[in-house]
Amino acid sequence: MTFPEAQEYISSFFNFELSPAPYPDRCVFKLDRVRCLLDLLGNPQGQLKIIHVAGSKGKGSTCALTASVLRAAGYKVGLYTSPHLNHYRERIRVPGESSACSAGENDIFSDMISEQELCAMLGEMKPHIARLPQESTLGELSFFELFTALAFYYFCYQQVDWVVLETGMGGRLDATNVAPSKICVITPISLEHTQYLGDTIAKIAGEKAAIIKDCSQKVILAPQEPAAQEVFRKRCAQFSIHPIEIGRDIRYEILREEPSGQMIRVAGTKQSYHDLELSLPGRHQASNAAVVLGIVEALAQMGCVISQEAVYAGFRAAFWPGRLETVSKNPLVILDCAHNRSSARNLAESIVRIFPYKNVTLVLGVSEDKDRAGICGELNRVAGRVIATKADHPRAHEFSREELNVLFAGKPFTCLSSIEEALASVADSPDIILITGSIFLVSEARRYLNKKVICRFQGIRGSGNQELGDPGIRISGR
Repeated sequence: MTFPEAQEYISSFFNFELSPAPYPDRCVFKLDRVRCLLDLLGNPQGQLKIIHVAGSKGKGSTCALTASVLRAAGYKVGLYTSPHLNHYRERIRVPGESSACSAGENDIFSDMISEQELCAMLGEMKPHIARLPQESTLGELSFFELFTALAFYYFCYQQVDWVVLETGMGGRLDATNVAPSKICVITPISLEHTQYLGDTIAKIAGEKAAIIKDCSQKVILAPQEPAAQEVFRKRCAQFSIHPIEIGRDIRYEILREEPSGQMIRVAGTKQSYHDLELSLPGRHQASNAAVVLGIVEALAQMGCVISQEAVYAGFRAAFWPGRLETVSKNPLVILDCAHNRSSARNLAESIVRIFPYKNVTLVLGVSEDKDRAGICGELNRVAGRVIATKADHPRAHEFSREELNVLFAGKPFTCLSSIEEALASVADSPDIILITGSIFLVSEARRYLNKKVICRFQGIRGSGNQELGDPGIRISGR
């Protein structure tokens, strides 16, 4: 199978992320469909030691931090996250294991599954996938289900020591929930995907709590709203699990915040960490870091001891793009994937604290199914002017002037049809250029800046020790 053939094959599967709701009945969420495929593949998920991460906010960052710490401790890690910024191969990574093929122009990670490996894995899986209709009447496999099975299959092939596994949507019927896990992590819950997960915090928490399903599991709970906390504690009690809770068992304090990161202090039940450098800015990332130290404590309870040196090194080295990421300093350009009200609130608060004397030009694009009023209400607190645009994506929302007059009353605004036009209009701006509202918009902005269409953008030193924005240099990670 060639890579173009693999891409065409992958594109033949229904992709919820690319399709506006409602979804066709043939692709309703069914775990038995994934179980059937994995059974045909020899159940690779059963051979893996998994740390399973669910929640509404901070899942990806928590996964990236966890993988970085495990890698610093000398473990070979499989990292499965979603969605991706530039290419779906980003979802399946073995951090530190550089791909045999050369990096592409827009590649952020050098350790994602290579084109050759993807083709080889799919080639082996394809005959089994073809058997699915004969084995069951459960409907058609989706893109996410295919990629989840592919991740398990690949991580077994790579013989990883640990897998850090991020859920897609929800938990109970998420394709990742077919796998047994050693450790379950629940990051903060907020209203999201209400048409599928429920219209209250408690209902959404119930869907997420379903990854807790075995009395042998260790559970780490991030700070939660009371309604969610009650759901998770009851779920843990059903399996006689005593969870590690951030704020009760593990406490943290922020010592210093900067655009490039922060310094924190964390006190756990067994040991404390002083002057801990975290490469990810924003107070919510400090909370995520405390969750990761909860994972470290859970691992220690299982006999997997991670040194303090590995924690310090892992936190310094962690890289997770599109989260309060500064990609240019002249003008000052910040990317953030905030796409719900709660994340937008965290973003606005971070901008006020870290850049208190800067005016903000908000470049905003959201998806049609998101809480536009909630997102805009939070970002309106920091926006001096607004440039409304849209990603080149079927779910992208197109703001009207009438809508913007209501959402950003009294603020100057402009409607532009693409991120290229939006960035061209602010090339000489003295303001902070804050690009947010959608992972799809952030992805396009990152690719645009990478191509250096606007040569005036002058970079800062980035996580990959490269000068971001200098001609001929790619924006990239580790």
